[in-house]
Amino acid sequence: MGYMDFHSHILYGVDHGVQDHSLYTELLAEYKKNGITTIVFTPHLYHPLVKTIISNIRPNFEQAAEEAAKAGISVYLGCELFLGSQTEIRTIPINGRFALVEFPPEACPIGLSRKIEQLCNQGYEPVIAHVERYPWLRPDSEIMKMFKDLGCWIQVNVSGIENKRALPYIERDLVDIIADDNHGNMTLPGRLRKCLDLYPDINSRMESMDMA
Repeated sequence: MGYMDFHSHILYGVDHGVQDHSLYTELLAEYKKNGITTIVFTPHLYHPLVKTIISNIRPNFEQAAEEAAKAGISVYLGCELFLGSQTEIRTIPINGRFALVEFPPEACPIGLSRKIEQLCNQGYEPVIAHVERYPWLRPDSEIMKMFKDLGCWIQVNVSGIENKRALPYIERDLVDIIADDNHGNMTLPGRLRKCLDLYPDINSRMESMDMA
């Protein structure tokens, strides 16, 4: 079974990630070389600082999926949903099941538990993106406990492992997913593979998501 990247911005021409089709195909080859055969495209959705061309998402995904299939890689479409002040929660679910979400780094959004519960009530399993980025989301916090009680999956980035900010979450056995959050960096597939090999228990949890 191959490895998986659950959080990426390599769907070209959509947000501030990969723009060039040729870079996308080069990245596919790099993922395949490192044994990563499942990739989830998660373009930003409703992020206040990122312009996302929503009308490009599905047509570009169809083209990108054809290229990935030629490379022997399975791809899924989703999004990285920014949860801020909005009251109506809408997302692009991953494999009809998962909802990747991110938050403002400076403060916990008002009504966060209610927003997460909305996703759960829509039948989705929330995935909390790069938890190490939020100073207000400590491993021992009540908010983290709320996430776990609601059945959320916890994701950290490769960079968070490398700079050690993700380690307190790993040491408390909170982390379910390691991803590279790739915006076009050719070194990240290899670095992701290294991290997944370093933490086989987390990789096993990712395999249990049954995405491949």
